Amino acid sequence: MFGFNIVMKSDVSFKSASVYDLTYNVQKNTLLNRGILEIGGIAIPQVAMSNNKDEAIERAGLSGFFFSLSFLAPLVMLPAINRFFLKHSGLVKDFRGAEKRILNVSKKYLNGDAQKMVKGIKDTGCELDIAKNTQNKHISAFNAILDRFSDKDDLRNKLINIHKNIYITDFWLTQLMMAGAQWICMEQTEWRTHKKGFSAAFKLKENNVDDKKYQAQKQKKMLASAIVATVPALIAPRIIMNAIAKNHNQLLSSKNIFKQQYGKFLNGIKKRADWFDYTDAIYMSKPIFALMWLLSDYPNCLICTRDKHEIKDKAIRMGTMNLMFFGGDFIISNILGRLCDKFMHTRVMHTEESAGIAKVGFFKRFLLPMKNLRELSSPDISGRTKTAGASLYWVSLLINMGLIGIGLPAMLNRILRNDIAKEKMQAKSTYTNIDFAIKNPVFNKFYESSMVE
Repeated sequence: MFGFNIVMKSDVSFKSASVYDLTYNVQKNTLLNRGILEIGGIAIPQVAMSNNKDEAIERAGLSGFFFSLSFLAPLVMLPAINRFFLKHSGLVKDFRGAEKRILNVSKKYLNGDAQKMVKGIKDTGCELDIAKNTQNKHISAFNAILDRFSDKDDLRNKLINIHKNIYITDFWLTQLMMAGAQWICMEQTEWRTHKKGFSAAFKLKENNVDDKKYQAQKQKKMLASAIVATVPALIAPRIIMNAIAKNHNQLLSSKNIFKQQYGKFLNGIKKRADWFDYTDAIYMSKPIFALMWLLSDYPNCLICTRDKHEIKDKAIRMGTMNLMFFGGDFIISNILGRLCDKFMHTRVMHTEESAGIAKVGFFKRFLLPMKNLRELSSPDISGRTKTAGASLYWVSLLINMGLIGIGLPAMLNRILRNDIAKEKMQAKSTYTNIDFAIKNPVFNKFYESSMVE
């Protein structure tokens, strides 16, 4: 369910196998490490720091939905989706064997010709047999697929179409469920409290909402949520898979500047095809998750808001949380990793030499990441460096959790209280001016004269 066991066969090797394997599997699994960040950096601390009981219950419910969608859904949904499209294509005949593992072949082997794909299939089969300690099981299964297709270009096209259909379906269903989870939690709050509006502000101000207008807006927002969950899912995966599959020389050589730039954009995706791989053909990568968040998840979070206070809160909260998720751990681990290499004489960071590039300036050198645990599992890496790499991963994650779970909600709670206090002051000032006008002798004389007339 969670993508790992305490005792497992692994494609990394280190004496403290259970801890190192656990860390490695968390690191490589985007939804798993996001789920841990969700629990330790969002669900528990942000529920604890809620402004009232109703907000806490709503946040706990949303976190529960997200946790289920992050862990349960991929393990149940993706194998079923994979099987459906593999069976529909006729590519796999033996679903009990290792043929279904053909989806583990990276998309980087599909961005060239058929010869590159064949080599990639054979290399992947060999890698899987080594990682899982299965003697020629995957190589034999993949060779059976290759033998069934005399036209290797036909096989390549089938694999590309299968990946495209899986990506579209996963994108669409994931975003529908994410959007639905938010509406379910908000409806539950409304049903339980008989109040409308942002739950965080329930005890901070009067709950005066025009029910007819509120319900009309809610119906429009639900429709907008469904559209935002659907349209990007139908378009983005097609663009990405077409970018990987096709040659863009015609666009790149065009005299039209817009076609040239579009060609460069598609070519950039093509060169980074492995960014869009699923781990074990089940768990989405960070780039896939980032694209889903940018095109559907974040817009939907803003669409679902109930008033101006909530839209401000979610715009900052969700924007900062995801920036910290995609970039926070990188910055923290980068700083800590460089300090560790300098003072503890480890080798956890990539250098120009290890990255195979020429000497670069400070900022470009700073962008070189810490080595992942698979890279650190190499036999020529010392035990101290391996331990440091695994330790720094968890330390960086914990610091990130603290910033997201405590620092961010503390700031947002203060912003909300200040905004509502300003509203009350403005309302009080308006009422004071009206009261002064009514009590003013000039107003009274005008009122009396108008009554006489």
